[in-house]
Amino acid sequence: MDQTRAIRFSTYHFMTDTMDMIRQGVDIPFHRREKPLRNAGSDAYQALRQGIAVREVSSSLENSNLKDRTGTPATGRIAVVTGATGGIGQALVRRMLGSGYRVVILSRQVQADMPGVTSIACDLTDMDSIRTAAETILTHAPQLDVIVHCAGIITPRAVGEMDTQEIADQIAVDLAAPIELTNTLLPAMRRGGHIVFVNSMAAVFPLAGSSVYTAAKFGLRGFARALEQELRPRRIQVSSIYPASVNTPMLRREMDAGGSIYNFIDQPQEPDVTAQRILECCERNSREIFSSVFDKLFTHACLASQGLLNLSLPVMKILGRMGYRTYKRRTSRM
Repeated sequence: MDQTRAIRFSTYHFMTDTMDMIRQGVDIPFHRREKPLRNAGSDAYQALRQGIAVREVSSSLENSNLKDRTGTPATGRIAVVTGATGGIGQALVRRMLGSGYRVVILSRQVQADMPGVTSIACDLTDMDSIRTAAETILTHAPQLDVIVHCAGIITPRAVGEMDTQEIADQIAVDLAAPIELTNTLLPAMRRGGHIVFVNSMAAVFPLAGSSVYTAAKFGLRGFARALEQELRPRRIQVSSIYPASVNTPMLRREMDAGGSIYNFIDQPQEPDVTAQRILECCERNSREIFSSVFDKLFTHACLASQGLLNLSLPVMKILGRMGYRTYKRRTSRM
């Protein structure tokens, strides 16, 4: 019986993943296979990956009218956003305000309120602070439409060289905080609301040197998937978005601390592009959204096959080093 249930569960996720990709309506440009494969696989890899990503983002930007699922503007909808003072978070708040949302932001220090925005102090490494912030949120907004978990931290460090506080902070901000905040705010979520987790490719692709961050993001993905099943009867949507690297201060701090070179296999996206995709995620029913279909298929294949992962890493490292040099040249001229 348990084996049958497991097979059905796996089949369900396979089918829903497939339907997510179909809903995104992305055509894989197989004609790009004409590029020679002998150049360490890099030309073909980059062309296919970038081709898909560009087509998908372009299609998304053209087709989105940023309306909710009823076809009406988002005017008056209330959203809670963590990480709103970071590069992606700031861009997301601007876009939400432009779409008619009222936004409640959480940050360590209270920000000056602006029209449509309420700022609440919250330390995401402190569970008591999260519960206090949640109580304050509910005094301002007894009912919520959207929660976006956008906050995150990463401290690259090899196992055996980690600082205890760094471990605790990463687990707290990247995993425990979104769980606790969701838990405390969930009773206020309207039927038909949406919870969005801004996750990371580290949730599906292990990063050596950032094992704690990887563990937290893997855990966050599992939490989101389980939560989606729990909230289905209430018709509350749960989505996760897995952006590729984004050109933010967090990325630059990560690289200064010895971060993963894989961040630069493609050039980092600008925060506004990622914010656009997050906002679209708030307006859709998709369960998981990746930067491209290629990213989704490739990372899942590597998870299923350790051999494929081991074969891919040397080529990816070469592409990452090349991309990082390009990135540094570009940013040095700005």
